[in-house]
Amino acid sequence: MRFLSISGFLFTVIIFLSLSITVDIFAAGKPKKKKDKWTLKLSIGPYYDSNVLKYSDKYIERFKNREDPGRFHINRIDDLTFGYSAGLTFSDKVIGKMNTTLGAGYDSDAYTYNSVKSWATYGVFLRQQITSTTTVQFSYSFIPEFYVRHFRDDDWVYYYGYTEIAFQPYTFSKDDFNFWVHQIMPWRTTRVRFYFDYARYFLNEAYTEYDSNDYMFGFRIYQTIAKNFQITIGYLYTTSDAKGYDEPGETINNSDDSDATNYEHTYAAGLQWKLPKVFKRSNSISADFQYQRAFFTTKEFVELDPLHVGRYDYNYRLFLNYNISLIQNLSATIFYNWYARESGSPSDYNNEYISDEKDYTQYRLGINFNYFFKF
Repeated sequence: MRFLSISGFLFTVIIFLSLSITVDIFAAGKPKKKKDKWTLKLSIGPYYDSNVLKYSDKYIERFKNREDPGRFHINRIDDLTFGYSAGLTFSDKVIGKMNTTLGAGYDSDAYTYNSVKSWATYGVFLRQQITSTTTVQFSYSFIPEFYVRHFRDDDWVYYYGYTEIAFQPYTFSKDDFNFWVHQIMPWRTTRVRFYFDYARYFLNEAYTEYDSNDYMFGFRIYQTIAKNFQITIGYLYTTSDAKGYDEPGETINNSDDSDATNYEHTYAAGLQWKLPKVFKRSNSISADFQYQRAFFTTKEFVELDPLHVGRYDYNYRLFLNYNISLIQNLSATIFYNWYARESGSPSDYNNEYISDEKDYTQYRLGINFNYFFKF
């Protein structure tokens, strides 16, 4: 079991010292508040993950039967996981009467039985109020390494055949640059947030053909129906431009490698409901459902790239939360997340293969304890 990493904490502290110095420079000569500029947020909690590597029923059975030597590098299909995060923000009125907020944070999931799956995210952001009804935010996050699972690599099969060593780990690091604009409409009961995101994926040396540049843009509408009840709807459009080749002298046009280029539509709807107090404690529930349709656009022959030719993915995601205030500055969130994916192709040649590789169902059930402190 892995607890809050010292390196993650040090990263947050170092970044935040830099950010606070920047704020002090910009705010030089302006009156400063004596308190409540800083907010520390900590969160920790266990959750159960029913399908750690998102395996289809086919590979769950193979894992149980100890088949496919070299494929499975986990100890069990499910796991008890501990999620934890630390965030620090600094807020002040740097530009006139408009709020400026700088933040840095560290977020990680530590898997008890499958440590290969543990991962972390580091992030910073700048949020600036432009007018009394308009706010913008720039953020950057970085994932040093994320393990997906082991796959049989065609290049290794060419040299070593269908042996254990032909299974290579599929891991990536990720840069993510995000920008959003939040607008309160004149009638005040409606808010709209517009998103733009650019992400870069860098795969390990066995799968560099999957390096990609991803662009996402969309919106989310928040509509207050009653004093304590709000609904949301949203749409996101994402394109993923994969490299598609992995050798010197190759291009996407003459490559013999997989091309995972695709585009995706995401539709979302949710609600937030503030419930009557329980033992004088505030509590609320929220729900969000997402439906994603992804389509792959490779021009390769199906025999060369059976995983992507004609492929479509239908993803379903459901997020349920119950939040309750426990004591001053401490709250708890009980959550249930459900995920499912249906994949296939119009062609009988690779439809079953894609389904076996990419179909899955998964749920996560747990509780987070959230602490915040202003100073």
